[in-house]
Amino acid sequence: MKSKRLRLIYNPYAGRRKLTAQLDTVIRVFQEGGNQVCVHRASSPEDIEQISAQSTDVDRLVIAGGDGSIHQAVNGLLHVSAKQRPALGILPVGTANDLAYALRLPKSIPEACKVIAKGNIFEMDTGKLNDRYFVNVASAGLLTDVSQKVDTRVKNTLGQLAYFLKGIETLPSFRPFRVEFENDGQRCIEEVVLFMAVNGLSVGGMRQLVPRASLTDGKLDILMVPAAGWPETIRLLLKVLRGEKVDGEKIKEFQTAELTVHTDRSISSDLDGECGPVSTWHIQIGPKISVLC
Repeated sequence: MKSKRLRLIYNPYAGRRKLTAQLDTVIRVFQEGGNQVCVHRASSPEDIEQISAQSTDVDRLVIAGGDGSIHQAVNGLLHVSAKQRPALGILPVGTANDLAYALRLPKSIPEACKVIAKGNIFEMDTGKLNDRYFVNVASAGLLTDVSQKVDTRVKNTLGQLAYFLKGIETLPSFRPFRVEFENDGQRCIEEVVLFMAVNGLSVGGMRQLVPRASLTDGKLDILMVPAAGWPETIRLLLKVLRGEKVDGEKIKEFQTAELTVHTDRSISSDLDGECGPVSTWHIQIGPKISVLC
């Protein structure tokens, strides 16, 4: 059987650096699975995207990192033509590992390697906001940029707790913002504290944020938390974070394949924990991508 060409890109700082301690095992499992392996140590997020965009010479591109590293890889891969684009493999060594959870990948690095070596392909949706792609979520508002602000060392030490602690710091200075868009011929104007376009099943480690979300349905799940005074807003947010059922009149949810959102002021977005474009946002389903799972 002809061997496959595999490039491994790893983020040396992801998830308490646990990949570096098992790098020899990873290479061994891939080679035993019939792969010719080349390894690239990522020096920056931009490096991951650049190397991914140049990976037309391999059959499989494996990313060892968290959702941010996968985000960079996908944005690189989707600049490659579909015929030349390698399948994406994931070694989940980040903090939240939302996409790995949605794909039901093993948490064990050697077991995740075996899944990649088997070569089973899953065609999954991506999302797109303006000129950037996302795999899990595009979001704006309260708590959404926490991942960008948490120091890597603190994140590796405290895990998801670091996100919540940093999020609490943002409450006193946060101002709600107005969103305006049309959906199914209906105009919507809403003052919100949180806006999300969800593609996957898990966001920031919240495993059932949008239970009906699917990676294959060709739609994004839009979720909005309206501004309702801080006591009520915090109560609603806690319910959302816990994955509890919330009154539909208080939390706005719907599905769409495309949406243009205007805001009353310039609002930054967050894509899979990485900094995204400032509003206005054109949000849509992006191309499908082949994932090894």
